[in-house]
Formats: sequence, structure tokens, C-alpha cells
Amino acid sequence: MPATTAAPAPRRRGLTAWIAVALAWAVLIAALVLLGFVERFAREHATRTATTALQQIGWQMRDQLDRGMAYRYEELRVLAGLRELQPGSAPEQVRETLERVQQSFPLYAWLGYATRDGVVEAATGDLLRGQNVAQRPWFQGGSQGAFVGDLHAAVLLEKLLPSQSEPWRFVDIAMPVYDARGGLAGVVGAHLSWQWARDLQRSLLAPVASSYQVELFVVDAAGQVLLGPAGTEGKPLGLADAIAALRAPASRMRAWHDGLRYATAIVPTAGHGNYPGLGWVVVARQSESEAFADYHQLQREMLLGGVIVCLLATLCAPLLARRLTRPLSQLTQALEVRARDPSAPIPRLTQYREVDLLSRVLADAADKALLYREELERLNASLEERIERRTEQIRASQAQLRTITDNIPALVADVDADLRFRFANQAYAAWFGVEPDELIGTPMAALYGDDAMRQWAPQLERVLRGERVEFERSMVVGGRRQHSNAIYLPQRDADGRVDGFHALVFDVTVHKELELRLQAEATHDALTGLPNRRHVLQYLPKALVRADRTGHHLALLFLDLNGFKKVNDTHGHEAGDQLLQQVGRRLQGVLRSSDTVARLAGDEFVVLLEPVSDPAADPQRVAAKIDAALREPFALDAATVRVSVSTGGAVYPPGSGRSAEDLLSGADTAMYAAKKSGQAGR
Repeated sequence: MPATTAAPAPRRRGLTAWIAVALAWAVLIAALVLLGFVERFAREHATRTATTALQQIGWQMRDQLDRGMAYRYEELRVLAGLRELQPGSAPEQVRETLERVQQSFPLYAWLGYATRDGVVEAATGDLLRGQNVAQRPWFQGGSQGAFVGDLHAAVLLEKLLPSQSEPWRFVDIAMPVYDARGGLAGVVGAHLSWQWARDLQRSLLAPVASSYQVELFVVDAAGQVLLGPAGTEGKPLGLADAIAALRAPASRMRAWHDGLRYATAIVPTAGHGNYPGLGWVVVARQSESEAFADYHQLQREMLLGGVIVCLLATLCAPLLARRLTRPLSQLTQALEVRARDPSAPIPRLTQYREVDLLSRVLADAADKALLYREELERLNASLEERIERRTEQIRASQAQLRTITDNIPALVADVDADLRFRFANQAYAAWFGVEPDELIGTPMAALYGDDAMRQWAPQLERVLRGERVEFERSMVVGGRRQHSNAIYLPQRDADGRVDGFHALVFDVTVHKELELRLQAEATHDALTGLPNRRHVLQYLPKALVRADRTGHHLALLFLDLNGFKKVNDTHGHEAGDQLLQQVGRRLQGVLRSSDTVARLAGDEFVVLLEPVSDPAADPQRVAAKIDAALREPFALDAATVRVSVSTGGAVYPPGSGRSAEDLLSGADTAMYAAKKSGQAGR
């Protein structure tokens, strides 16, 4: 026979490789965690730096706006109090005063004085002189007190002022002028050109615009851009949730409508001195790429440094791992040699404490293993002998048990918790034509069918809960109805849990059929096959309970044949018996399947109607049908005869509490009353 060579064991990765990989991974994870913390800190720092710088610019712009407007506000207040503008001053003198103020601050696009009636009496460049401005907001506001109007486009002055690249837009300031008695004499108003705000924006952004690409916006309370980069003025601020952001100013990264994110600082104006402010908000922004430029550079440098560290760790990890695992490799080689030669020694290694302890333990274990192996061989030989003897005893016991159970005239089986056969005796072959060995491992449902298993489910559940169960069952076996008595005994494992049951099933078909036959003879009339008095007395109380439960009425009809005795006396008892049989069949023919007809005795019958929809009419209708059916002639062997019937009825209302005896007595009384009156029924 050719020698076979064992397949070589697959080569596995050594401890050195595992330690090297673990060290490399540890360095990599440490580097990634460190980079993650540093990157998070750097990103937060870059965000704070960018938004803080933008906030500083926003504060400067806000302060310049508030102070500039406050200066103009105070100038107009001083101007309104000058002697030259008091009532009685010549219009030319007023105009010269206004023009001197305009020359000191050229961004006053227009200064004018209007009388209390709203007629412009004097103005710079005589613009609008003589025109009525009573409906203009600055005049109406100035008539009530100091007034500052929000930015708006030029209306009357657009065509009078010199043309420029952008439309004229003004901020209105107006102050009342009072006479000596404190009454309103007129209003001095100023249209402040918005150019001064643009100049202020350019002066603030000049140092940072080109290097850091910072953009500055001034918006009103409704979110409309008053001052901003080209193409944005007069439009809604392109900031996501702009109104909510302006109401809760904060400096952070925000999404804008162009799909980009910007470092954004929102600084609301607050007025200055007597100037109350107009609710303007200064918004400074810087693109995310520009704000995070230094952060991205640091990110690239950290990534490069991390790669270098990981590469160094990858190169150094195998060297360190090889040094750590060299003693273990020596012990592994010694163990491989000892596997082939049990007498080979285990070396003593002392490179470090763990290896010293391991080598000593392995040497002691090797010596003890030799002793245990010799002892185990002796025990194994003794155990095999004892197992063989015990096996023979078990085989003999099983054969004896099989002989006993195969000779018991009953089904004997052992079933597991999954309802599969573990044992079956020879009676299964006699009953079902299936050999016992074929049933082992087969589900009970495969033998008995799903309908039987559903019918026996409560008993099976009880025995698997640990109860002893005994019950009768009926099924078709070999083409005939078989009745049996089943006993299920729970079987428990070593832990006391039910893991199946023993089944004993006895054939009681002969006794059961005799019992059923005797029961049928006791409750049915032998002549007509109809239920008899015993059946009525057993069935009627159940019908009353059913009527109480369902809420339906029922009715009981008591029937007595008229002319039966004459037929019996004239044509003999055989003719009378034929008449009773035909009466029973006719009564069954006119009733519903839910109704019951029974023969009490002689020529007396009862009919139970359930359920009854109309308690008053339904019994009368059925009684009429019965009367009509029984008035037809009866063809007997001896002669053709006619009879009639007297009918009495009683109705049971649900919940009335009447007994079955009361109902029978009431129907009987009604029948005798009908017979006495000569009626067919009542």
C-alpha cells in the first residue's frame, strides 16, 4: 500500500510580525489622534483669529459711522441755533451761512432752510428755493424735533445736482428753528451724501483688502445692503437666515447665498452721544479659503510630518519586535523538537524575567507530561475494557425493552421536545404500516397529519410544561374510525427540564362504539329516528342558555295528532307506526336545519324553533305550515288516511329566567287549550 504524506500545515504569521504590526499601528493611531487634536485646535484658533480681526474692522467701521453721523447731527443742532438763522434774518444771509457750512464739509450735498409752512426760503446753490417741501419726511420730522432719516435715493435733487457715476443717495438730518417765544419758525435740513460712508469704507479696507480679501457691508434693520461691494447695494444681504443673524450678532463661520462659507463678523451700530442711531449693522466677511490659509498650510505640514513619523515607525518596528521575540522563538523551536522527541530538553533562557519564568514552567510541564502520559495510557486501557462491558449490558437492556414494548397491545413511543420520534414499538407497524426504525427522527405531524396536531395542541403544550396528560382521541386509521385513549408522561433531563415525553396509546374503538350506540338509543326514538323525551330534556336547558347569551328568542311548539287512535284501531298498530314515521318526515321537511323536532310519546311531538326573529308571528307561521303539511293524506300500506294536529306554543324571551320545565308545561297547556277549542294551533 503506498505511503501517504500529510499535507503541510499552512504557514502562519509569527509573533515578531504581529508585534511589528502592532507597534506600527500604535504609532499610526497615536499620530492620527495627535494630528486630530492639533488640527481641531488649529482650526478653532484660525476661526477665532479670522473672526476677531473681522470684528475689529467691524467695530472701527461702526465707530466711524456712529461718530460721523453724531458730528453731523451736532453740527445741524448748532446751525439751527445760530443767530443768522433766527426769524427776521435775510434769506441771502441764511444762504451764505449754509454755504459756509457746506464748504467746511463738502459731503453735505444740500443744506436748506424752510419756513414753518414748508417753503424753502434759503438753500445752498439756491437749489429748491421757493419749493414747498412740507410733505418731505425730513421736514415733517424736523418740525417735531431733531430728526435723522435713513438712507434714500434723491427725489427732488437728482436732476439739480451734478451727475456722478452712481445715483445720489442721502441721509437726512433736520432740526427745528424756534422763534423768541419758543414757537416753530422753520426747519433747517441737510442731505448728507452717502459718499462719505464709501470713503470711510475704502479707508478702513485699504490696508487689508488686497492682502486678506476682506469685504465690508452696511445693512439696515431689514437686511437691505446700504453699502457694500459692487452689485450688492440695494439688495438683500446674501447671508443665510440674514434677519435672524442680524438680530443675534456673533462672529463665526457662516454660509452665504453664493454657496460658500465665510468668516463673518456682525456688529450693530448703537448711536453716539445725542445721535440715537438708525439701526444699521456692519457686516465684515472673509472667504473661508483666505481665512484658513495659514491653517491649511499647517495642515499640510502636519500631514507630511505624520507620514515621516509613520515611515520611521514602520522601519524600526520589525527591529524592535525581532529583539523582543528572539527568546520566544528559541522556546518555540525547542517545543517543536520535543513534539518529535519527548526526551528533548527545554532550554533555560534568562534574557528577561518573563522568558526566564516561561522557560522554567515549560521545562517542569514537559517532565510532568511524561509522567501523565504513562499514567493516561494505563487508565485508557482499563477504561476501554469497562466501556465494552457496559456497552454489552446496554445492548442487552435495549433488546429486552424492545421485546417488552413490542408485545404490549398499545402504541409506545418516546418523543422529544420538537415533537420528533426517538423511539416507537412494533405496534406502529400494525396500526399505520410504518416500521418503527423509519419513524426515528420523524415529526409526529408526518404520521398523524396537521389537523390532528392542531386538535392535540393543548395536550401537547401541557405535557411539555411537565403535566401528566390523559385524553381520548379519534382518527381514521386504515379507512375506519378508530377511538383511542392516550397517556402522555413528561420526561426530564439531568437538570430537571422537560426534554420530551413518553406516549402510551390504547385502542378503545369497540368500547367507544358501544358507548355511542347505547347513547344514541337512549336519546332517540326507535320508531321514527327522531330525538326522544330524554334528548329534549337534556337539550332544551342548553338552548335556553344559548338564547340568553345571544339575545335571541326561541319558541317551543307542542303537537298532538287528531285521529291517530282511530287509524290505530281501524287499520292496526303497523299502520299507526307507518303514520308516525311519515309524520316525523313531514315535520322535518317543513322546518329549518337549525330547528329541532322530537317525539315525546305516542302521537305527541315537540318542535323547538331557534332563533326566532318575530316572537309573535314566527311560531304562528310555522304552526300553519305544520298544519297544512299534516292535513295532506297519508298513503299507508293498509289504506290512505287523513289526520289533523292540535298545536300549542310557548315563547322564551332571553333573560326571562324561565326553566325548561316551565316552557314545556306552557306549550302543553296551550296545546290542550287549542285541542279543546278545535283550533289547529295557538
